[in-house]
Amino acid sequence: MGRSPAERVLIALTVVAVGFLLGSQVRSGHQSPLEVASESDLTRILAGLTAEADALRGEIADLSADLARFEDANRAEEAATAAREAELDALAVLAGTVPVRGPGLRLVVGDPSGVLTSGDLLDAVAELRDAGAEALAVNGIRIVARSFFVDGPDGGVVLDGVVLSSPIELTAIGDPATLEGGLRIPGGVLDSLGAFEGTTVAVERADVLVLPAVSEIRPYRAARPVG
Repeated sequence: MGRSPAERVLIALTVVAVGFLLGSQVRSGHQSPLEVASESDLTRILAGLTAEADALRGEIADLSADLARFEDANRAEEAATAAREAELDALAVLAGTVPVRGPGLRLVVGDPSGVLTSGDLLDAVAELRDAGAEALAVNGIRIVARSFFVDGPDGGVVLDGVVLSSPIELTAIGDPATLEGGLRIPGGVLDSLGAFEGTTVAVERADVLVLPAVSEIRPYRAARPVG
């Protein structure tokens, strides 16, 4: 097994030190202590140098282990930070507080007579959610957890207080093929919406769609127990 770089450095330093002592003694005309040392003394000196080298190797091993632990802890912290950031991004998408960009499809429903109800559009939104839509908008209004559809007093459908005009465009971000497959299930949304007299239904895939953030972030008001 080859020596580590640290061991090679230690041996080189030892050789240089011994050479320096010998050279100094030669230049001064005196014998080196190593030259007059007995075999037992040389053995003792070598044992001391070996012990020092072993101690240094132990220190290097300890420092290497500490470094490995610090690197593992740093990697774990980076992974945890990345996971937290990904979770925050996902929550921001669900809450609708950020715009969303990606592939998807448009479901365009022509309803000039206003025969569609809030339940029909809610079913379409639910169908797209079930098919894997990551984000949705209707006529440019972002759909979030607190969005609501109601039937207008004079006909038509109201979304979050806004009357939806025809054509009604549902925009969904997700895998276009999967989303369209969910809509085209026999007896599903496309069949239901197309069954109304005067309505038209079209599905358009898109490589890039951009959904806006919610126009107004309203605070939640929690209920309180009475008494």
